[in-house]
Amino acid sequence: MNPRHHPSADVLAAYAAGALAPGFGLVVGAHLERCAQCRKQVDAYEAASGEALATLPAVDLSSDALTAVMARLQEPAPPPPQQDARPFIERLPLKPRRWVAPGVWVAAVDTPHAPQDRVYLLSVAPGMPTARHEHAGAEFCTVLTGAYQDELGVFSAGDFASAERDLNHQPRVIGSEPCVCLFATEGRLKAHGLIGRLAFAFADV
Repeated sequence: MNPRHHPSADVLAAYAAGALAPGFGLVVGAHLERCAQCRKQVDAYEAASGEALATLPAVDLSSDALTAVMARLQEPAPPPPQQDARPFIERLPLKPRRWVAPGVWVAAVDTPHAPQDRVYLLSVAPGMPTARHEHAGAEFCTVLTGAYQDELGVFSAGDFASAERDLNHQPRVIGSEPCVCLFATEGRLKAHGLIGRLAFAFADV
């Protein structure tokens, strides 16, 4: 099944330009692995950026620039990079899982990010809700397996979701398998209720 929910054009353009923070770019990349439509759009943005280089003003080169380039061309080409065929989730540099409730675990992703931000994997068992919560800032999410439903709709494997500071929601897992999602968030989530706050604090999300 093709994803039904996609990053905005602005997000895809920022991804193509390398302007997203690493954690947020990782979440977009997880969606791109499943979405040919968005990969095509990113390719178009990258091609447009390459064409824009032709409009840059000319600059003076050093007198040995041509010699240096020709010398590099004589060097043997490096072997092509080995493509990792493992599923995306198995390629993530995960820290140890933390079980925060029966059927619910979280694992931080070891990727560069601002101290106040969070990048993590969350798995929730079938039929279970997360705690109702708000956001301290932007949040990117890509569903890796399973599906969930919230106030914004139904999100299945490959779907991308984004949230802003003012979103107040409570996702619930639907279907017969656990829902595993990759998240990048600005700041920590703000859970409603004592149990939710304790769980979020233990999970460090």
